[in-house]
Amino acid sequence: MDAGAEEAILPALWSQDTFISKTGGSEILDQMWAFPDRKGRPCCLIPEATALFQERCKTFLDGRREAAFFYIARCYRYERPQAGRYREFTQLGFEILSPSPSEGLARSIAICRGFLDSLGLRYELDCAARRGLSYYLDGEGFEMRAPELGAQKQLAGGGPYREGAGFGIGLERLALALEAQGIALD
Repeated sequence: MDAGAEEAILPALWSQDTFISKTGGSEILDQMWAFPDRKGRPCCLIPEATALFQERCKTFLDGRREAAFFYIARCYRYERPQAGRYREFTQLGFEILSPSPSEGLARSIAICRGFLDSLGLRYELDCAARRGLSYYLDGEGFEMRAPELGAQKQLAGGGPYREGAGFGIGLERLALALEAQGIALD
């Protein structure tokens, strides 16, 4: 899935301030595993990864105008566990840091589709999805859904933000979709 991207290794523990400032009043804030560190600073287990790329954009770019990254990160949300929705989950993601979020969005959708297609997965693409995170430009975004999963049918979601565009895929939910569609990976 690298699509010319570099791998980014993300920490599991981060400052709460990043998610408070980048995600706005989203439900993620209510679901964070948040606590003070030994020095009393507010920290949390990361609930998602895009906010880290936004906050550290200049570090990731390292003087370049544009760069693409992929990652596999453990994420944590304090929510009621149910099929396809867990307190600890694995997020596979792709982020394009670029001065052109619209071009990054088109590339993100193409890469996400290519990845899901390579697995033989049948899905629905919603390019008019309203994303619940305030960092997405005008709430614009996209979702890939597997209707067989019922209420938890979202496989991937993403969109453009000021620093670029990207998407995340929940690997546990992806595995459920593959199983529901009878697709075995060798």
